[in-house]
Amino acid sequence: MEKKIKLPKLADILLTLIGVALCGIGTGFANCAALGLDAIGILYDGVRNVLGLSSEALGIASFIVSAVIILFLFIVKRKYVSFGTLIYVVGYSACISVGNGIHHFVTGGREDLWIRIIFSVVGFMLLYVGLSIYVAVDIGVDAFTGLVLYLRDVTKMELKYVKIQFDLVLLVAGALMGGKLGVATLVTMIVAGPILQWLSTRFQAIYWRCRLKDQKEIAP
Repeated sequence: MEKKIKLPKLADILLTLIGVALCGIGTGFANCAALGLDAIGILYDGVRNVLGLSSEALGIASFIVSAVIILFLFIVKRKYVSFGTLIYVVGYSACISVGNGIHHFVTGGREDLWIRIIFSVVGFMLLYVGLSIYVAVDIGVDAFTGLVLYLRDVTKMELKYVKIQFDLVLLVAGALMGGKLGVATLVTMIVAGPILQWLSTRFQAIYWRCRLKDQKEIAP
């Protein structure tokens, strides 16, 4: 297996921030489109609803949920909490609000169905691209991935089965708390896996190729 060549710390952080920003902005777009969120987004939205926060406060709810998970992981499985995890939590929560702001600026408050569909599609694509960049850089896992890995360690089940059951629990829990279910929820359940796998593979290939090129250029 080809050994991964790590980026300099600053480059790692910058690339991670780009990926996280795209994730947050994409979630903000999808939230404003109100056509449904993915499993994690529905949980955030459910918590937001229980706390009595406005729909634009999804970022606050995501920060609260992620902070609780990180605290739990720090106690029971500290290896799944890293600097990259903290970058994701803070950056993602803040950029959801940025996505909300961009949506309102572009649409001017219009809620035509075709506008909502466009922002939903663009939002999820930004989310998938951002996640793929974050995965390619690989300086840590987000809070939910860390929790899934911990559950895998505890249950001794294959990761894919833990992930499927975990997402179902999030979906049901979020919906019971009032999280937004919609047509986009169903679509993302079908297409998210293949799209993320395709994008992640290509971003990782580009990442490794660029690092190998840089390594050769600086070699004596």
